[in-house]
Formats: sequence, C-alpha cells, structure tokens
Amino acid sequence: MAEPSEERSYLPPEEPPFQISGLATASLFLGLASWIILPVLGAIPAIVLGHMARVRIAQSEGRLTGDGLAAAGLVMGYANIVLIALITVCIAGLFLLPVAEKLLSP
Repeated sequence: MAEPSEERSYLPPEEPPFQISGLATASLFLGLASWIILPVLGAIPAIVLGHMARVRIAQSEGRLTGDGLAAAGLVMGYANIVLIALITVCIAGLFLLPVAEKLLSP
C-alpha cells in the first residue's frame, strides 16, 4: 500500500492560463460599429487594433487567443473603407459629370 507521502494525483495537469485579447475584441466591436453607427471613425481604429492584436497574439506563445476576432475586425474595417471610397467616387462623379460635359462640349 502506498504511503501518504506518495499519493498519486488523478487530476489532469493544469493547462497554462489563456485569455482573449482585449485588442481583438475592441477591433471586432469597432468593425461592427463602423457598419452601424461610426462609418469611418470606427473602421480606422478597427484596422489598427486588429493588426496590433494579431501581432501580440502571435508573440504571446499561446497565452492570448482571439486571432479570429481580430481578423473579423480587420475584414469589416477594410470593407467599410472600400465601400465609403466607392460611394465617395460615385457621388463625386455625379456632381462632376455636368461640369465635365460643359467643358468637353464644342
């Protein structure tokens, strides 16, 4: 019989603690906000925080998670910027078309 000093533990070994990156969560939140209430003001910080989060997650050696959250924030931020740029070009074209017609007409 085993002596009390040699008791075996049948519990699984503890896993190292991990946590979700706050920057990744903020990137996702701002990416969503850029589509709902903050068109450009939310997109730019979503992109910056998303890149920062992905770098820190990669350097954390598994202690930080949330790479998917950061990627989603990046995608929503970049897509919002592209959409705003396309809308701006289209609206500018509508206003500049009559001016261009006057300049180019003989």
